[in-house]
Amino acid sequence: MITGHWDIEFTKDGLVHDEHQVTRLLDGLTDTTDTTDLLVLAHGWNNDKAEATTLYDTLITSLEAVGLPESGPGSRVAVMRVLWPSKKFALESLIPGGGAASATTANDAALLTALQQLEQDPVLLGDDGTDPTRADMVERAKAQIEDLDTSADARRAYVLQIRNLLDPSQAHPDDASQEFLDLDPETLFQRFTGEVPVLLPTGPGGAAGNTSGGAAFLGDLLSGAKAAARRIANFATYYTMKTRAGAVGRTGVAAVLGRARERHPQLPIHLTGHSFGGRLVTATAAALPPSPAPLSLALLQAAFSHNGLAQRFDGQHDGAFRAVLAEHRVNGPVLVTHTKNDLAVGVAYPLASRIAHDNAAALGDHNDPYGGMGRNGAQHTPETDPTEQLLRKVTPTHQYTFAAGKVFNLKADATITDHGDVANHAVAQALRDVLRSR
Repeated sequence: MITGHWDIEFTKDGLVHDEHQVTRLLDGLTDTTDTTDLLVLAHGWNNDKAEATTLYDTLITSLEAVGLPESGPGSRVAVMRVLWPSKKFALESLIPGGGAASATTANDAALLTALQQLEQDPVLLGDDGTDPTRADMVERAKAQIEDLDTSADARRAYVLQIRNLLDPSQAHPDDASQEFLDLDPETLFQRFTGEVPVLLPTGPGGAAGNTSGGAAFLGDLLSGAKAAARRIANFATYYTMKTRAGAVGRTGVAAVLGRARERHPQLPIHLTGHSFGGRLVTATAAALPPSPAPLSLALLQAAFSHNGLAQRFDGQHDGAFRAVLAEHRVNGPVLVTHTKNDLAVGVAYPLASRIAHDNAAALGDHNDPYGGMGRNGAQHTPETDPTEQLLRKVTPTHQYTFAAGKVFNLKADATITDHGDVANHAVAQALRDVLRSR
C-alpha cells in the first residue's frame, strides 16, 4: 500500500524551494516505521503543477490497481514527488504544419514560439519568469531573422546569441551537444537546413505518415535558413532542459535522498522519471554515493541520448551516465520503456545527427547514432538483459523477472501510445515488479 506522498519543489538551480517540505518527508518516513520502500517520481514533460500532479496521481492509482508487492505483513511504499521547472516540447514546434514541406507560415510561427520558450527562465514549475539578460540575448537573435536567408553575418550572430544562453560545461559527445557549441555557425546552419525525416512504425500500435517508398515517415520536411533557425532554437531548448534536469537531480534530489539515507540507511529507493525527469533521476543516481541499500532506476520514455548509459558507444566515448552502472551506483534493476509511438523523442533526437553531419542515419531509430532513450532503449550497454524485452499488457498471472544490476529495455509499441502515456496499468505493473525485486 501507499503510506503517503510528499511533494518537494526545486528551483531551476536544484535548490529546495521550501525546507518544510523536506522536513515533512523525513518526519513521515520516521513516523511510518514500517515503510518498506521509497518511490521517487520525477516528471519532465509538464508546464505547470496541475499537469505534474495529475501524472503522479494517475500513476499512483495505477500502482494500487495492479497490486503492490507483498513482503511480510505487506509492502508499505512512501512516495516523494519531485516538482521542478520543466518545459513541454510542443510537437507543433518540432513538426510545424504537420511536417509538410510547404508549411512556411507555420514554420515562421514555430520559430518565434521556440525563441519565446528560450526567453523564459522560470525559477519554479509554472512560473513565467524571464531573466533580463537572457531576454536581451533572445531579442538579439530575433533581430536577425529577416536577414537569415541572405546574410552569413546574420546567421553567425543568431547562432552566437543562442549559444550565449547555454552552459558549455554540460556538453557531451553522446548527444552531439559538444559539436553544437563548437561548429562554425555557418556550418551549423548548413547542417540544419535540410529536412529531418523520421522512420515511424506501421500496423497496429504505431502511427504511419507518408508511406511512399514502402516506409512510413513523419518529420520536419521544411528546408531553408528559417527552418534551420527553428531547429537550432529547439536544440537549444533541449540543451537547456537537460542542463536543468541534471542540476535538479545532482544538486537537489540527491541531497534530499542523502538525508533520508542518513536516517534510514537500508531503505530501498526506487528512482522513476518520465521524459526529462528520466535524466533527472539518472543524474540523481550518479550523484548518490555507492551504498549496499537497494537503488533501482526506471526510465519512462526518457528524453536523453540512447547512449546515455553506454560503454564506448563510438569506440572511444562512454555515455554521460556510464558511471551509474560501471560504479554500481544503481544496484537494483534498470527499467527502460521505449516505443516508436513516441514522436516527441523520435522527432527531436535526429536533430543531433544533423549536427554531426550523419544525415543518412537521421531517422531516430536504434541505428541512428544520436537516437533517444524513449525511442530505442539503452544502446551499447553491456548490462542489457534480454530476458525481458516487452512492456506487456496487464495480465493477472504475469510477473517480470528483473535482476539486480541489469538493464531491461521494454519495447512498448503495444502498450504506450505516445510520449505522455506513462501512467497506465502496463507501466504500473512493470514498476510493481521493480519493487518486488528488492
